[in-house]
Amino acid sequence: MVFPLALLRRLRFLRPRTIQAATVVFVLLVVVSFVSLQGWSLYQARDKQIETARVATGNMTRALAQHTDDTIRAAEVALVSVVHHTENQGTDTDSLARLHHVLRLTVDKGPGLDSLSVYDSRGRGLITSRMRVTGTFDIADRDYFKYHAGNATREVHIGSPVRSRTSGRWILPVSRRLNNASGSFGGVAVATIELAYFQEFHNSFDIGRNGTIILMSGAGRNIARRPFTESQVNLDISGGPVFRTYLTKGKEGSAVLTAKIDGITRMYSYQQLAHYPLIMASALALTDVLADWRRDTIRIVAVETLLLMLLCVLGYRLVRLIRERERAQIELRKTKTSLEKMNRSLEQLTLQDSLTGLGNRRLFDTALIDEFQRARRAGTPLALLMIDVDYFKRYNDLYGHPAGDECLRQLGETLAESGCRPGDVAVRYGGEELSVLLPDTDEEGAVAMGERFRHAVLARAITHAGNPESVVTVSIGAAACRPGQDGSSREALVTAADKALYAAKAAGRNQVCQIA
Repeated sequence: MVFPLALLRRLRFLRPRTIQAATVVFVLLVVVSFVSLQGWSLYQARDKQIETARVATGNMTRALAQHTDDTIRAAEVALVSVVHHTENQGTDTDSLARLHHVLRLTVDKGPGLDSLSVYDSRGRGLITSRMRVTGTFDIADRDYFKYHAGNATREVHIGSPVRSRTSGRWILPVSRRLNNASGSFGGVAVATIELAYFQEFHNSFDIGRNGTIILMSGAGRNIARRPFTESQVNLDISGGPVFRTYLTKGKEGSAVLTAKIDGITRMYSYQQLAHYPLIMASALALTDVLADWRRDTIRIVAVETLLLMLLCVLGYRLVRLIRERERAQIELRKTKTSLEKMNRSLEQLTLQDSLTGLGNRRLFDTALIDEFQRARRAGTPLALLMIDVDYFKRYNDLYGHPAGDECLRQLGETLAESGCRPGDVAVRYGGEELSVLLPDTDEEGAVAMGERFRHAVLARAITHAGNPESVVTVSIGAAACRPGQDGSSREALVTAADKALYAAKAAGRNQVCQIA
């Protein structure tokens, strides 16, 4: 369980924001990790079972191939002896009598041999090892006879499975060419191996309920197959998956394939015989190979499902408890936030003039102290504008106090809109007096700001019949200092701005004055 927690610490951008979310993620990681590890273990066990089947079929195929190769090799050795005797002793009555004894003796001692026979150049039987012949003793129409008649090679030839005309049983013919003294075609010597011999050997292997063993020719013809079906003898299986794999991947190999004949998926191992163009294959059905694994998997999954269900139930209970706790905390936070907002609102109300929307005298006093100390630390100038509405008493007398209040409200809007910077502090100083505290501003900047406001008030064109200008005007006093450098104080700055205001009024009003 250390790994999921370490993962959460590393992936900060995925870190849950609540204990509830962290718990859910943790439980999910435990479940996923548990399922993943167990799934991987089961998958590995499955692969091990399949690998075991691959090794088993490989060993079985090698044993089957060696047995088949040895059986055909014994037939070839017998044929070499028969061909040598026939070509050297001739086919007269005495020679055939001696040859019959040799054929009988060879078949009795040769493993898997069913019969040995000799045929002349027209395919008629001359001699056979059999004591009794039940069918026609003639092979002129057989493919292997035609092969030798048309090919001068003395190599052994393995034909397709056929029904024996002398015994009526399925056989695999192994033949060699006989030559006359002149080298011309003289006939064929044939050794036959009953397919039942191969079937008997194949049946000695445990291949499960759905396994198979196949012996096929190099041309893709079925010779012998377990389970045996007579209709499949000599069937063309060159289009099947085993033969196609043999053609594309080499003379020996293993693969999981689905049979074309019965549609069963098996682990196949195939191998070409060492001395002959035949292919041996054996296979175990995956349903048989994985039967034990499947039973174990069902048991394991059932137990693990119960454990996971228990874990999920416990996790759900834990999450519910945490959720209830978090809900209580959220409610507490909401209450705290609401109280903080109310406190901020109350604090803002205590610092705001309700009529003009500007700050009040209390805000001015606090801001003056803060800005004066900041300017002293930074070594920057600090300026102050004192603003008074000209002939405001006449305005109230002419238009009434409600109109006077509206006039002050409009002047507050004008001051806020006429270029006050974010750090500037504009307040209603008292009565019809306004004030603006200008951080990081010298005398010249203060005068410029005052002129901007004065012109903005004129642009408002608020009618004032008691003013010589016929509109509302303002007088502004500007002052600036450099705290910590020129020995100034807060009180001195306010006094200087106030003197400048009186100077502006004495000079005729509607102007900005500065005390040098």
